[in-house]
Amino acid sequence: MSRKLTLLTILTLALCATASADVVYTNFGPQGQYDTQNGWFVDGSDYNNQVIGVPFTPNFPVTLTDAILALGNYAGGNNPLDLYLYSDNFGIPGTQLATLTQQGTIQPFSSGGSLIQFNCGGCGRVEAGTRYWLVAYEPDPGTQQIWLNAYNDAGGDFVLNDVGSIDGPWKREPSFLPGYEVDGNDIPEPSGIVLMGSGLVVLVSRFVRR
Repeated sequence: MSRKLTLLTILTLALCATASADVVYTNFGPQGQYDTQNGWFVDGSDYNNQVIGVPFTPNFPVTLTDAILALGNYAGGNNPLDLYLYSDNFGIPGTQLATLTQQGTIQPFSSGGSLIQFNCGGCGRVEAGTRYWLVAYEPDPGTQQIWLNAYNDAGGDFVLNDVGSIDGPWKREPSFLPGYEVDGNDIPEPSGIVLMGSGLVVLVSRFVRR
């Protein structure tokens, strides 16, 4: 019984080592801090009809799992946002690759908003050194959300439009970035898999000889 459990433990640890969760990008501070007082509207046609796209570039290949946005409900209803993963097209969002689904309810802007997770079951692999975009859209005309600024009002370039279109036209906004994080499961390099497999064979063979 103990031998079976030991071998099972070895195999479980090996499998866990091949798919560890990692932060691909974040501009949040410690414990997920962000600016609770300022941000950018993502809202329906009864308001500014504004759509926002933010970039990220992975440092290593991952299977994208989710994104986290700092959001506050400002006015009207509180309809969930639509969030999309896009490829890059010369510095603006290009082709839509996948849809991410909001989890939970956005808290009021007046109370500081909240961190909202968007899950993605079909985002697939994103490559190291390649730029991608998250595009946030409010489909309900009567809902006005605020995408709150990054920690310490970090600056950078993102894109927006005020025609309510997830496909542009886009104008660049060099200003305070909205607060967001992108997460994924690490994809080990082939050489690492081979090395781990060789070590696992040795461990198992020793275990069997015992």
